[in-house]
This record gives sequence, structure tokens and C-alpha cells, in this order.
Amino acid sequence: MQSLTIETPTAVDTRLAGEVLGRNARGGQVLALHGDLGAGKTTFVQGLAAGMGVQARVTSPTFVLVNDYDAGRNLHLVHVDTYRLSDSSGDALDDAATFGLDDFLDDPDAVVAIEWAERVAPLLPADRLDVTLSGVEGAPDGRVIRFRAGGPQSEALLAALAEYVAATKKPAPTQ
Repeated sequence: MQSLTIETPTAVDTRLAGEVLGRNARGGQVLALHGDLGAGKTTFVQGLAAGMGVQARVTSPTFVLVNDYDAGRNLHLVHVDTYRLSDSSGDALDDAATFGLDDFLDDPDAVVAIEWAERVAPLLPADRLDVTLSGVEGAPDGRVIRFRAGGPQSEALLAALAEYVAATKKPAPTQ
């Protein structure tokens, strides 16, 4: 399992990390996003969408649960926010079934980004990119982003980000 940790000093840099992944995203990929309220998950997904070629304004689907965006290239971004699902694991999985999360996860033309992914963890494929965002003390917009790839498809996506970071030194890898 591959992993990478980077620090993004600004929201623009957090978005840029997502954008790099979006430029390299392929259908069938799942990104499981983790982090507290205000950690930058939606900002990261906005970058992912931009990199994929989404032209629409990307907003948090907190109240609607799912936003689906056309990205061209026979791809679409499915942005899911499970924050409002039940706190009980079994109930959250039942709730996820009501809006067809399984169908999105099985769609070969979808890149699925799930905020609060831990609430639906049993439904997620092993080959996914876990993205954990956390704040940096003393830097209001700074983030530490930890990526963990769970299989060959997510490892390829993470390798593209690692290559970008190595070539540009932005966003910066942490030591």
C-alpha cells in the first residue's frame, strides 16, 4: 500500500492537489475523503473537478447527498457527502442504499469522491484512494493531506501526484 503526505499552505494549494489528481483520474476510481468539518474536503473536490474538466460550479452536497457533474471524456464526477447519514453504521448503510451509492461505485465512467467516507466504509472498494485532510496549527488555510492507496488503480493515481510534487515541489511533501 502506497502513501504520501503533503502540506498545502493555502486553500489554493489544497485545490491544486485535487486538480492534479483530477487530470489523472480514470473512470471507476473512488476517493474516500476524511477530515473534520472545515478541513477542506470540498475545496479539494473542487480542484478534483477542475482537473477532470468539470465546467459547473462545484458545491458541497451536504443537504442533497449527491451531486453528479459531467466532466467530458466520457467521465463524470459523483460527489457524495454522507455527513447527514445516520451515526449508526447499519443505518448509514441503509441510508446509502436509498440514493444508490452502490450504483455509483460500480459505474465504470464515474470518479466517485465521498466526504465522510468512514460512514459507508463497508461499501467502499479495497482499491480506493483514502484522503485525510487536517488543519495546520497557526495556519488558518494550511492543511496536511495524507493519501493512502489501496490497490493498483489508486496507486497509479497517487503516483501521478507524487511525480507532480517531486517535479514542482508544490504542494510540498512533509518530512
